[in-house]
This record gives sequence, structure tokens and C-alpha cells, in this order.
Amino acid sequence: MRTTVVFDIGETLVDETALWESWARWLGVPEFTLYGVVGGLAAAGRDHQEFVELVKPGSSFAAELAAKEGAGQGWADSDLRLYPDALPCLQALARDGWRIIVGGNQPAAFERLVEDLALPVDLVTSSASLGAAKPDARFFTRIAAAAGVAAEECVHVGDRVDNDVVAARSAGMLPVHVRRGPWGVLHADDSAVDLQVSSLAELPALLRGLADENP
Repeated sequence: MRTTVVFDIGETLVDETALWESWARWLGVPEFTLYGVVGGLAAAGRDHQEFVELVKPGSSFAAELAAKEGAGQGWADSDLRLYPDALPCLQALARDGWRIIVGGNQPAAFERLVEDLALPVDLVTSSASLGAAKPDARFFTRIAAAAGVAAEECVHVGDRVDNDVVAARSAGMLPVHVRRGPWGVLHADDSAVDLQVSSLAELPALLRGLADENP
């Protein structure tokens, strides 16, 4: 029985536009250039962190993130911006009795930014705290264990087919793909996607339907 919904963060609950704007400023390139590079990486199925190597040859994501944090800017230099459908979705799921977990591939410091949003969730964590990052199956088993459930009891919601659909399914979770953000739009028609929403507003009804089918 599915009892728990695990949400990815970036481009699922949080609009990452401000984050990418901060990276463009840090690297000294126009925002449009950075967006194009990130979109190209998404289309090619490559690691998005390669944007640093492409925009600033000779550097790396790890080096620039450390320098950015050292300059007091952190992962993002502003508060997180929720998608408009995120909070109503979480509230509806909470009313329906779902246990709600939030966690993605972020540093531990990112958890505080999410916690500051005061969302109606049961747990906020990150790949750094879990000691494993998607698509590693240990990310999913550990986040389930942190919530006190088995992976097979979880629905995973995210925008990436590789990290959030294929990997979650392999770990035993039921994946729901969100069609937004560069990865979500570019890979929306991937054959690996079984369940998909274009807005989180559609998710509560989808999960109620699944619960009715599998009481």
C-alpha cells in the first residue's frame, strides 16, 4: 500500500529561475547563454553540472560552488520560489492523509531554505544528508527509511526521467513525472513514463484514483 509521497525539489516544487540567474551572474555570462547551455545538456542527456566546464573552461562545478559559498552567496542567493501549484498540492495531499517527504540532489545547507518555506511536510532532507544522490538506488531506500517506510510504500514525484522516473522505479517506488522544466519538457514523451502530470494541481486526484484502484 502506498502511504508516502516523496517530492523532488528543483523544477518540481521550486521554480529554479532565480537559482540559474544567480549562476549566470556568478559566472559572468548572459542568462540566455546559460539557459541555452543547460537546455543543450538536458537534450543530450548529460549531467547538468557540466554547464560550468562549458561556460568557464578549466573550472568545475565543485570548484565554483565552493567559491560561490565562500563568497557568502551559497547555492542560491535568494529565497526559494515555489511554483504556484506546489503549496495547494501539498495541502491537499496532507488532507488526504499522505505522509509527505521533500528531498533532492542538493547540499545539506539547501534543506534550511526549504524548511524556511514552512511547507506542510513531514520531512525535508537532501542527497548530502542521505549520503547518496539520484540516480543511485540508495538515495531512494534511504529517504524512505528516513521517513520510516519501505520504498515500495512510496510515490516519487519529479521532473527528470533518468533521476526521478527510471531510478525511482528501479528502487521500488511508483514514479510520477512532472512535465515542466528543461528535463521535464524535453523528455516528456519518453517511453519510461507511465504516469505524468502537467501541473501538481493534477496530482491529488491522480493519487486518489490510484488508491481507489488498489485499496
